[in-house]
Amino acid sequence: MSHGSMKTVLTAIAGNTVVTLAKFTGFILSGSSALLAEAVHSLADTANQGLLYLGLKRSERVADTEHHFGYGQERYFWNLISAVTIFFLGCVYTILHATEQLRDDHAPELSWIPFFILGLSLLVEGYSWLVALTEFRRQAKEADKTLRQYVVETRDPTTLAVLIEDSAAVFGLVLAFAGILLTSMTGSPLFDGLAAIFIGMLMGGLAFYLAAMNRKYLLNRSDDEVNEVARHLWQADEQVQRIQRINSIVLSPEETLLMAELELREETMFADMSEEEIAHAIRFMRKLNAIRRELEQDVSRVCPEARHIFIEFAAPDGTP
Repeated sequence: MSHGSMKTVLTAIAGNTVVTLAKFTGFILSGSSALLAEAVHSLADTANQGLLYLGLKRSERVADTEHHFGYGQERYFWNLISAVTIFFLGCVYTILHATEQLRDDHAPELSWIPFFILGLSLLVEGYSWLVALTEFRRQAKEADKTLRQYVVETRDPTTLAVLIEDSAAVFGLVLAFAGILLTSMTGSPLFDGLAAIFIGMLMGGLAFYLAAMNRKYLLNRSDDEVNEVARHLWQADEQVQRIQRINSIVLSPEETLLMAELELREETMFADMSEEEIAHAIRFMRKLNAIRRELEQDVSRVCPEARHIFIEFAAPDGTP
């Protein structure tokens, strides 16, 4: 697990906890829909980052008899749950509340307090955003990719999720500030309500993006980069005659399961062997293939859902 990712998440949790309390206090004192939207936004972010932390910790568990390849995909699962949390807690509730306030023509009691809280929130969330951006840049540099490439190709959704959430939080603060300022200047609650609705829509878009980003890694997504590297190396290897198939599954940001079936060149396999030895070797290989097919068919007959079976034979103990 990346230490930088953990630091990014913990920084975001601490910052959003402070900001959430401040924004709810500001809403209680002012009644501003935009400030409530921002408070719910920060609450959703805090809950989300708590889930990210949970995913990071649970993904550290080692492989066991029930999870032979470990728990790396826990990170993607909890990130997906956090996206659902943002959507329902942030988007749906915020828009419904703002719509109700507009329908009731509720005018907030504005003073210097909402502006002070928004300014404080901007400082805290701006720092959290800077920490996330610094870590994301470090990861992109380590992967030898540009920021734009790494946004699309990263397999670690945690730091990217915090970076995107903090970016949305900063933009949401700008919307809230504009809505409250216009309401203060005009006396109309319309701008405050519209700002809250726009913030809710922003969170809805964020939730869908995060859900889509994590969904692909929960559907046995292949590791195209590893596939390409393996194909390039094996095609250049003089021992390989033909690559029949290469399959991979991303298990976690740090792990990929790679499976392949290769046909080796006869001259490489049978070098320095007599014709009699070659004949024995060919019979031996055919026997192995027959045993493999028989073993696969035995399992498939009893468990037809086992459609992808990869068997690797081990040499008997004591074999030189």
